[in-house]
Amino acid sequence: MTEFHGGNGVTPSPATVLHGPSRLAAVDAVRAIDDRTGAAFTRSAELAARLLGTGMALISLAGIDRQFVRGGTGAAVPRSGEQRGLDWAFCSEVVASGRPLVIDDLRDTSGGRADGAVADTGMRAYLGVPLLLGGLPVGALCVLDTGPRSWDPGQRHALEQLGESVMSEIGLRLDAAESDRLHARTAATAAVERQRSQQLRDLARASLRINATPSLDHALQTVTEEARRLVGTHQSITSMTRDLRWGQAINAVSLSDKYAAYRSFDAPPVGKGIYVLVCRENRPMRMTQDELEAHPAWRGFGEYASRHPPMRGWLAVPLITSDGRSLGLVQLSDKEDGGEFTADDEAILVQLAQLASASIEKAAALESQYEIARTLQSSLLPQRLPEQSAVSAASRYLPATPRAGVGGDWFDVIALSGARVALVVGDVVGHGIHAAATMGRLRTAVRTLADVDPTPEELLTRLDDLVSRPPSESDTDTDDRLGLEGEAALGATCLYAVYDPVAGRCALACAGHPVPVVVSPDGHTGLLDVPVGPPLGVGGVPFETAEVDVPEGSLLAFYTDGLVESRSRDLDAGTEELRRILAVPGESLETLCDDVVRALLPEPPADDAALLLVRPHSLDRARVATWDIGADPAEVARVRARVARRLAAWGLDEIGFVTELVVSELITNAIRYGLPPLQLRLIHDRTVICEVSDTSGTAPHLRRATALDEGGRGLMLVARLTQRWGTRQAGEGKTIWCEQALPPTGPPPGSR
Repeated sequence: MTEFHGGNGVTPSPATVLHGPSRLAAVDAVRAIDDRTGAAFTRSAELAARLLGTGMALISLAGIDRQFVRGGTGAAVPRSGEQRGLDWAFCSEVVASGRPLVIDDLRDTSGGRADGAVADTGMRAYLGVPLLLGGLPVGALCVLDTGPRSWDPGQRHALEQLGESVMSEIGLRLDAAESDRLHARTAATAAVERQRSQQLRDLARASLRINATPSLDHALQTVTEEARRLVGTHQSITSMTRDLRWGQAINAVSLSDKYAAYRSFDAPPVGKGIYVLVCRENRPMRMTQDELEAHPAWRGFGEYASRHPPMRGWLAVPLITSDGRSLGLVQLSDKEDGGEFTADDEAILVQLAQLASASIEKAAALESQYEIARTLQSSLLPQRLPEQSAVSAASRYLPATPRAGVGGDWFDVIALSGARVALVVGDVVGHGIHAAATMGRLRTAVRTLADVDPTPEELLTRLDDLVSRPPSESDTDTDDRLGLEGEAALGATCLYAVYDPVAGRCALACAGHPVPVVVSPDGHTGLLDVPVGPPLGVGGVPFETAEVDVPEGSLLAFYTDGLVESRSRDLDAGTEELRRILAVPGESLETLCDDVVRALLPEPPADDAALLLVRPHSLDRARVATWDIGADPAEVARVRARVARRLAAWGLDEIGFVTELVVSELITNAIRYGLPPLQLRLIHDRTVICEVSDTSGTAPHLRRATALDEGGRGLMLVARLTQRWGTRQAGEGKTIWCEQALPPTGPPPGSR
């Protein structure tokens, strides 16, 4: 007998029930957790067979056109995981009706239904109950018997309870699975957030690294390395171009060990393909390898193809200036995880490119300003040191890194009268074009002041006055003052020394500058005992001149603080290290300069540095003649005779007449206008130098005599017959000097 248990109202058709979307979704949900439900379904089928005393039991889920076996017992019953058609047994009828199906004897009621199950299992009796999930029938639990069977209500009720029990367990397992999925999604979301948070931290760190780079090249290389690290790729290349002039592009390459063989790659982009497209459109591009090679703008690498690392996927982001101009692009290839580039990869690279663009633009501008300032400073420093008999000299100037900017360190060697030479070193506080320009103005001022031959302390006093003079004292013209501005307002330092090769002495005055190191002929090193005055521009404190004997074979080292002082070494320690290096004799002054720079500045300095090494030479006494002169006009003839004999001894008869005439004029002026005692000194150096000294402080001046004047032509004659002439003041009196060129027969004997 067959029994259907119906409900109230209109009963939907079996097809409507079986094809219901909600029901099918419930079936899929149960099937999705097969790994969690298999044991429960099998256990329930076995329990049903024992409980009802049958040899066969089956649990199946009804899909849209087939049933899925999920548990069974009995040799003839399909195994779990197998599938059958919906008409194979009565599962679909139980599901469609949502009620138990009771068949005592199929021969009485089958009517050809479930022929497949009958044939496979030999069943004659069937009892099945629906399996409900949230009120939706998803399958059936049934027991089969090979003989006719009269199923009583208790057996049907027991099977229903067993079905409810297994579905309750399945519901719990579904809840657990959903909880696991939610946990997995939460964990995945948290992982993504952690990754993004780490990327943001990495981005911030990358930004700090990029901003801290000392030059444009370092900035580009840092951007390249950080891009590869942030996204996780084997390749990264940054190309910077101005106005899309690819032939002048600056490239930075970062490759993992996978592409170590390609690290020497430095071919510039040809500027005709997809790179230009990225920069012209100023938009990112992200492609798989197939998409890249199929892109109409992809041109490969032409003649560079064999040298370029193989591409495996591509992500490129433009570098854009603040006003929208293209700076180039950052491109990545070959992700470390082997996957394709994602939108997240693109987003993080875009953020890096935005930060990098500002830093690169700033670095390019700073480098341009640095080059301008460096060119300016280089033009203001001595291109080569003048040759002097009094000294041998060598110098080095090392500019600071572009990030620090060009500074105001300077040095000079100035020829003075009497075969003497001025040695100058200075430092303007600050960096940049202003510091370089101020340095040039100071150097020009020192040369101008040195031309009137003041003592060292007088020169620094006048220089200090020029630096500290307020603008109001210059009216509308600021060219006659050296008022410091900006960082330079913090001050400038200067050391001015005058070496006299005749006396073998050096006179020095210092305005806040490190004092020179002296190396004696026996190799002992020390610091010259020079009073250190305040920096220039302070005003109100007098400078002092110190005079020291400098034996033949000594070495003087003039330098700026950038040479000896750094973040890891104070001024005293650096000076001691300089002394240690100078104590070791070098092959030449040039070699010794290189040794000093190599030892003290192994890396580009944070501050510019200047070094001037000087080896003084005493003048041979045989080339100096000195005569005291009486204040008598009759002395002129006697002195002329002495001068003629001395010139003959030096082999300079050729210039004897002119020299005697010049000496006559200078002595006559001294006798007539000066105060005794008078003295004449004749020096045979690279020129013949005539010096006449007296104790009068009145300086002569050149004037043009009229046709009726009886005098006033002496200095005019001296100026016409000599290379140059001048006056220098002494402690008591003055000295009138002039220089006459040697005859063209070669350098003087013993000249260096």
